[in-house]
Amino acid sequence: MDLNLLFSSSLLSSPITLAVTSSIASYFLIPILLGARRQNWKNAPPGPVGLPIFGSLFHLSQRFHEEFYELAKIYGPLFSLNLGLKPAIVVSSPEMDMEVMKEKEAEAAFTVLANLVSNIVCSKSLFDNSKPEGRKMKEMFSELIKVIGTPNFSDLIPVVKPLDTQGLKRRISRVFNQLDAFYEKLIEERLAERAGKAEKLENVANNFGKKDMLDVLLSFKSNDKENGLEQFPRKIIKGMLSEMFIAGTETSSSTVEWGMTEVLKKPDVLKKLVQELDQVIGNNRFMVESDIPNLPYLQATVKEVFRLHPAVPLIVPRRSNEACEVAGYHIPKHCIVYVNVWGMARDPKVWDNPLEFKPERFLGSTVDVKGQDFNLLPFGAGRRSCVGWPLAHRIVHYYLAALLHAFEWESPPEILNDMHERIGLTIQKDKSLLSTPKPRLPPSVYEYN
Repeated sequence: MDLNLLFSSSLLSSPITLAVTSSIASYFLIPILLGARRQNWKNAPPGPVGLPIFGSLFHLSQRFHEEFYELAKIYGPLFSLNLGLKPAIVVSSPEMDMEVMKEKEAEAAFTVLANLVSNIVCSKSLFDNSKPEGRKMKEMFSELIKVIGTPNFSDLIPVVKPLDTQGLKRRISRVFNQLDAFYEKLIEERLAERAGKAEKLENVANNFGKKDMLDVLLSFKSNDKENGLEQFPRKIIKGMLSEMFIAGTETSSSTVEWGMTEVLKKPDVLKKLVQELDQVIGNNRFMVESDIPNLPYLQATVKEVFRLHPAVPLIVPRRSNEACEVAGYHIPKHCIVYVNVWGMARDPKVWDNPLEFKPERFLGSTVDVKGQDFNLLPFGAGRRSCVGWPLAHRIVHYYLAALLHAFEWESPPEILNDMHERIGLTIQKDKSLLSTPKPRLPPSVYEYN
C-alpha cells in the first residue's frame, strides 16, 4: 500500500483541512467573482487591482520608475496598487506631491570622486586603482550598491522573508562583513596614530585648524549622558563612513556621466558652455569652485541634467505612519509612498518638450533643486531630503565645468547615442561613456598644476 497516497487522501478528506481550504479560497475568490475587488482598498485612488497575496508584483520588473510612469498615463497622477501584501501609492505630478507632502510632511569619475570623498573622510586615497587594496574597495562598494539597489520582494511578502529567495541577505552580509573589517582596521590605525602622535597632531590642528571626518567622529563628545550619547559608538561611526562613501560617490559620478553625455550629444549646448567658461575663466588657469556663481549657463545645464537624469528615480520611499486622506482618497496606515521624479521629468503637463535636453528652460528661472520646487526634486524634499545634496550639487557643477573647460572630447557615436539605463541604487548609463580627451588650454597651465 502506498503510504504517501493514504496520507494524502486522509489529509485532503479531513473535515478540518477542507474547512480551512474552503475558507481561504472563499476569502480571495468570492470577492473577485462578485466584482467587489475593483479597488485596492476602500476609497483607494484608482489603480491596477492585482492578484491575491502577490498584488501587482508579477506585472513589475526592477524598472519601477518606468512602469509607474506608464501606469500614471492610465490611472492619473495619484494611483494605488498592492505590492505583495503591502499597500502603496505612486505620486507622479508636482501638484499631487505637494498634497502628499502637506499631508505627511563613469568609471574615471567614480574613482576621482571616491578618492575626493575618502580624503575628506580619512585623509587617504582609498580607491587607488594601481593598488590591490584600492581595487578591492571599489569591488566591495560596487557590490554593495548593486545589492542595495535591488528590490527585495521578500519585504513585500513577509511569509517568504526567512527563505531569502533572491539571495540578497547572503550577499549583503558578505559585503558588510568585509566592510566592517575594513572600517575596524581604519579606526584602529587612526587611534594608534592619535595615541602615538598626540602632541604632533595637536600642533597640526593648532597650526592649520584641520581634521578629517574620521577625526571628528572619533573626537565627538557630548553632555547628553541620559541618552548614552557621550560619544559615538563604533558601529555608528562605521555606518556614517558607509553613508559618506555611498552618497558622495555613486550619485555624483553617475550624474556627471549623464551630464557629459547630454552635452557632447548637443553641439550647440557644448559651444555655449565652452564660450561661457572661456569668458569667465579664460585660458590661463583651471576652473575653481568660486567660478560657479558666475556661470549661469552652466547652472542651467546642471539643472537640466538633474531634471532628466535624477540619480534616484523614485524618491526614497516613505510610509504613512497614520491613515490619512489625500485628494479625497483614503490612504491606509503604513502605506508605501513613491514619488516618481523620473516620470515627472517626462510629463508634457509639467515640462514643454520634456524629452529634449534644453538648459535654456532654466535661464532666468527661479526653479531650483533645493526641494522647494516640486517639479524638480532630484534630492527629495522636506525632512527626508538628501543631507549630502550641497556637496553633490557643487561636485557636479565643478567636475562638469572642469572637464569641458580643460579638454576637448571625442566619443564613439554608438556609445554617445546609447541612452539605455542600468538600474541599481542609482540610474547609470548602461554603456559607460568612453571619451578621448585632448588638452585645449596652453601647455603651461597643465605643467604648472
